Amino acid sequence: MKAIYIILFTTITLFAQNHTIDQKNKTFIPHEIYAKVGDTITFKNSDPFVHNAFTDNKKNLFDIGIQPPGEDRVIKIKAKGTFKVECAIHPNMLLEVHVK
Repeated sequence: MKAIYIILFTTITLFAQNHTIDQKNKTFIPHEIYAKVGDTITFKNSDPFVHNAFTDNKKNLFDIGIQPPGEDRVIKIKAKGTFKVECAIHPNMLLEVHVK
């Protein structure tokens, strides 16, 4: 029985994708992504000032904290559904994530 779980977990991990979101000119680029459970999102800060990315979606809750210029932060998508990501420092920055 253990072997089945290991194979299933390995298969899911092999097909996971990374989605890169650039934070530039106080904007998330792109503004919308389509992903799967297990995928990751890399938030890249290309601006000369700090950013933050967070969601209050209970199934995919995260907050990357204060992100300095030139730094990347990675989160993993945990559950299906659609949620919005915001920047606590720049409230006009919005990203919509659709998870299948």
